Amino acid sequence: MAIVNLDGAIAGMQYPREFVKTVTGTLVAGRPHSTFYLAGIPGAAAAPTPGLAGAALTSYAGQIPFTNPGAGNSYLARLQAQATIPGTILLLDRLWHNSGFTITSTGAQTVNSVTLPARDVAGATSGDGVFCAVEVSGATGAGTPTFTISYTNQAGTGSRTGTGIIAGIASSIAGSFYLLGLQAGDTGIRSIQTFTLSATWTSGTIHLVMYRVLARLELTAAHTPNAIDAITSGFPRLYDNTVPFVVFVPSTTTTSNISGYTIWTQG
Repeated sequence: MAIVNLDGAIAGMQYPREFVKTVTGTLVAGRPHSTFYLAGIPGAAAAPTPGLAGAALTSYAGQIPFTNPGAGNSYLARLQAQATIPGTILLLDRLWHNSGFTITSTGAQTVNSVTLPARDVAGATSGDGVFCAVEVSGATGAGTPTFTISYTNQAGTGSRTGTGIIAGIASSIAGSFYLLGLQAGDTGIRSIQTFTLSATWTSGTIHLVMYRVLARLELTAAHTPNAIDAITSGFPRLYDNTVPFVVFVPSTTTTSNISGYTIWTQG
């Protein structure tokens, strides 16, 4: 059964799950950065290797710990964080990722992604509320490519086009997380058919990641923590086998330490 009141949310709260990361490269204001490959708590994730069709994820070493409830549902009860610079914390569910791109190719590379796990906004595989990003796991070389995907939207309509919201830059550090936009009228991505770089990136390793946003947390000043709870977060549901991880959108160009915790509630 779902939790239907604050008493239920309080009764179902789980032990806090910490995240502590130190960015080892220089962040750029406004460019999202995945903490997935950074050492700390939890430990650094290994770069995925499932091939171009990718893998639907039910767990992955390096995620924020999450355990399915014995019965009932899971929700976000609290997210607290701080950083040495202002910015925005994105708590995401990592549904799918892939590997195997030729980073020097400027032709369309076939993906044909496998079916998503049932964790879109409705707990289904349709992709409503599921977005995509280009994630760097090995620093890139020279080149400033733009990104394009062809995809099927949440309604099952194919031949849709998504383009990069921010163009790639030369020497992008590991963790750079380039968000891709949707075609007008779409609310999510069910599957990806192809991926295209407009120019060679010379060297490095990149992946596509499909994710759902669980929560956003604004950090308005350096070293100043902020938090959201069951009410101010909108009480988003975490479906079974959620793979939580953190992306940071910095407000200034520098390095940063990022720390915080999550509390899930179940019942």
